[in-house]
Amino acid sequence: MDASVRLGKIRGIEIGIHYTWLVVFALLTYSLAVGIFPEWYPGWTSGTYWAVGALASLLLFASVLAHELGHAVVAQSRGIPVASIVLFIFGGVAQIVEEARRAIDEFLIAVAGPIVSLVIGAGSLVLWPLADQVNEPLGAILHYLGYANLILVAFNLIPAYPLDGGRVLRAFLWGALDSVYRATRIASAVGVVIGFLFIAGGIFLVFRAPLSGIWLVAIGWFLQSAAQQSYQQLMLKRLFEGVRVGQLMDARPVTISPDVPVDELVDALLGHNVRSFPVIEDGRLVGIVTLTDVRNTPRSEWPTRRVRDLMTPFERLVTATPESDIESVLRKMVAHDIHQVPVVRDSALLGLLTRNALLRYLQLRQELMRSPEEIAQMVEKRSRPSDLPGD
Repeated sequence: MDASVRLGKIRGIEIGIHYTWLVVFALLTYSLAVGIFPEWYPGWTSGTYWAVGALASLLLFASVLAHELGHAVVAQSRGIPVASIVLFIFGGVAQIVEEARRAIDEFLIAVAGPIVSLVIGAGSLVLWPLADQVNEPLGAILHYLGYANLILVAFNLIPAYPLDGGRVLRAFLWGALDSVYRATRIASAVGVVIGFLFIAGGIFLVFRAPLSGIWLVAIGWFLQSAAQQSYQQLMLKRLFEGVRVGQLMDARPVTISPDVPVDELVDALLGHNVRSFPVIEDGRLVGIVTLTDVRNTPRSEWPTRRVRDLMTPFERLVTATPESDIESVLRKMVAHDIHQVPVVRDSALLGLLTRNALLRYLQLRQELMRSPEEIAQMVEKRSRPSDLPGD
């Protein structure tokens, strides 16, 4: 998930918020200012309720950020890079670049977040009575943060993958079965079942408490969808493990000059049955022009405009080298919603990696293997150290 607003970096990790966070922040502030705090602390002014509600909401999301940083810091300590942390409608997510290689690493990363939330929640509840005697608004904030963080711990420990509890379950299954594939498949199936139970409970509740019921349905949908997607992503990572861009790229892509008129570009796209052309000038890659660029150009301008007017310049391109691993490049393609990545070295075009090439590779792998289990067993065996004769 990409951040809509980037806030900065902590330990080299990009911190951001998704636009859906703003919706939850507004709803939570309203709920605290109008419902919860007036019931807990009657007699305040309206302005005090809203100010304390907004501050409590911000601190709750700061707690969620601390929770995700717990995951991230432990991941980094185990040698696993973390790209970003994004706060969104259902809390937060740490974008951990690589899967854990051992069950113990998975377990430690998974429990780190709930431990942070537990410390914040318990600490807030211990300080709450003391603060309440000195400053009621401060006491109210600690009161709320204490219970909210403990609820966060309880929710995250539900054994529904990819929640923290589901990752703990996966870690135990991984250690017991000695197979991350089988462990993920079982943990994901549990996550899907729990997600559907949430949906069923939400549908039942919607007739008594519509807002709570709708929220429960949304959480259930998120859980079952995330469980399925997490399993699919792991399979993609495993299938592409050890495969480099140079193995799948088209080493002789058709290119075009930046001075070609757009109407001739259209004929070339149709003639070669491709979605894009790398644009070459003086032996250097200067950009890429795609079918989308043509669609966004009025037909009346095709005879007068040139490829250089439409193309995405080199500086803005997502590129790769022949040595780049496929999985990381695929992640960039999905994040930027692009269908092709130029393969370059020092601005010289070496090839073109397309989504079609990736799909053909996956199709071939599936045809060669009789079942997903065989594919997983093969890639797991390949990812382990070889048993050398004589060792």
